Amino acid sequence: MSPVEYRTILRYRLMIPIFSKDEICPVCRKACLDTFGEHEVHCRELPGFKYRH
Repeated sequence: MSPVEYRTILRYRLMIPIFSKDEICPVCRKACLDTFGEHEVHCRELPGFKYRH
C-alpha cells in the first residue's frame, strides 16, 4: 500500500474530509461526490474495491 493510499484510507475511516467540496461524480454523473468519500466507495461505475468491513 502506498503512502497516499494509506492516508486516504485513514482519513476515510476517521471521517476526515477527503475532498474540499461536494461535486457531481464525473463517472456516473448521477450523484454528488461528498467530501468524506462515501460515493466513491459505493459508486457502481467506479472499478476497484468498494466494500468496507
